[in-house]
Amino acid sequence: MSVRGEVEEYNQISQDWRHRDNLTWQIPSIIVAIGGGLIAGAFGLKIDSRYICIVRPILLGFGALLAFCLTFALAQNLWYQVGSGEALIRIASGKGIRIPKNKLRRTLTPKDSHISWGDFVKRLFTILRGSAVLLILCMLITVVLFALFAWSIVA
Repeated sequence: MSVRGEVEEYNQISQDWRHRDNLTWQIPSIIVAIGGGLIAGAFGLKIDSRYICIVRPILLGFGALLAFCLTFALAQNLWYQVGSGEALIRIASGKGIRIPKNKLRRTLTPKDSHISWGDFVKRLFTILRGSAVLLILCMLITVVLFALFAWSIVA
């Protein structure tokens, strides 16, 4: 790859990395806002006692499912962000990168860079510490919503 091609590739991967970083900080706020709203609605609405056993599980189940999907999206986003970060390091160090022909730059993953699962987790907690904390927070919110959903069905 020519120097000009590497510079262009570096700029595009950098732009993708920054976009993913913005998403990383936006997804948890959506989970907190919607999850909190649904919890408040499930326990704060004045609903006839005949219907509360139907409405509460629906609200909490929807919140749990949404939180699970968004948490999965956040984890996937961090996976791609680590892969893009590795590609940036390789370009900056002069080693270049080899993107498989069937891959677009937005789908660079640690797997493409030959990073093991353990190295991914290690990089997540050393390089992207704040993002890792957000992922843990989203996982906890998801677990709480599923627990409340299960409780509302049993109660």
